[in-house]
Amino acid sequence: MGNGVVVTDSGTDVKAQLRQRAQRAILTNALLRWESAVLIGLTLIGSAALGLATLVGALSWLWPAGGFAAGLVAWAAVFASSLTDEQDNARAVAIALRDRYSPKQLQSPKLRAQVDKALGYSDLLLRAVQGAREGILRDRLARAVEPVNDWVEAIYELASRVDSYALNKMIQQDIQSVPQDIADFKHRLDQENDPALRATMEKTIADKERQWEQLSQLHATMEKAEYQLESTLAMLGTIYAQLQAIDVQATERGRDEQLRQEINEQVQQLQDLRGAMDEVYTPRSERAG
Repeated sequence: MGNGVVVTDSGTDVKAQLRQRAQRAILTNALLRWESAVLIGLTLIGSAALGLATLVGALSWLWPAGGFAAGLVAWAAVFASSLTDEQDNARAVAIALRDRYSPKQLQSPKLRAQVDKALGYSDLLLRAVQGAREGILRDRLARAVEPVNDWVEAIYELASRVDSYALNKMIQQDIQSVPQDIADFKHRLDQENDPALRATMEKTIADKERQWEQLSQLHATMEKAEYQLESTLAMLGTIYAQLQAIDVQATERGRDEQLRQEINEQVQQLQDLRGAMDEVYTPRSERAG
């Protein structure tokens, strides 16, 4: 069909980009938290004051040097603790996730709401893990929900394709016009006696029918994607509810691993559907790659 809907993926390493954004967010959070700002300010002011005292001969030069070194050590301790603060890091990762998969990039209000809901569940799952008792339970729950970022990515990628498809005016026009075109050509063929014209019209009808077959497959795939988005969001809610009920005894029975497997299955289903979508349609934004 003349719309050029089959192209190869750009091959962008989205996961690497997300990891980089999360790492930058964690570093930025560690550098800019208020404790760091206060320590830096006190260190600079104290060092300046001690330096002035040294200039007038009231103190040895060791005092400003020692004061600056002490402030630097204190700031380094706060910075290091920030890098290992699980709750702060979880928030930083959540911010990076929302930045990369922002619902605002989608045009459809329904799809924006669905992606926003997926991100909301992701936040809730992270909070639930952080709220669990420290130790083996928290570690196992963290491992169980580890693939959730992949899940959110798959939801966003699916939603972005559905969104792009709905905005493709040429395809939407073809879906409306091609069936009527086929019917019109068949009617004209029935009334045409010239062999040369009949041959041309038969070829045109065959081309149009191939185009309609492709359009029908594309439309059916997009409808399936819309239903799958609804289903996977319901599953996200179910996973969140189930996570609340897991205790140490449940993890010993392997319930956490079952949850992880269920999440991985959802991710795989969405990725398989995305692959099927890419066989018939890829958004324009990815064609340039």
